[in-house]
Amino acid sequence: MAWDTALARAIKGTSRAALAGQPQPWYRAEVVQVTPKLIFAIADKEFKFDSSTGLIMTATAKSKTWKVGMQAAALLHGAQLLVLDSL
Repeated sequence: MAWDTALARAIKGTSRAALAGQPQPWYRAEVVQVTPKLIFAIADKEFKFDSSTGLIMTATAKSKTWKVGMQAAALLHGAQLLVLDSL
């Protein structure tokens, strides 16, 4: 095996290992409360987000009429959850 092929395989293995250690960036968020505040939960309802605790919504998601139990595609970054759209 040529040195460049071996180097490429080593780099590929290192990057995959680094990605495997990262938490997943997207989640299936579920609406757990609608009134008085809209609250989404992720990870088996262990983490809950509302407008005062890091919930951010796209214009598409904000225009939806949400009901308890509905699910949405969401991205988690730090302590903020970005809800993209309903599923």
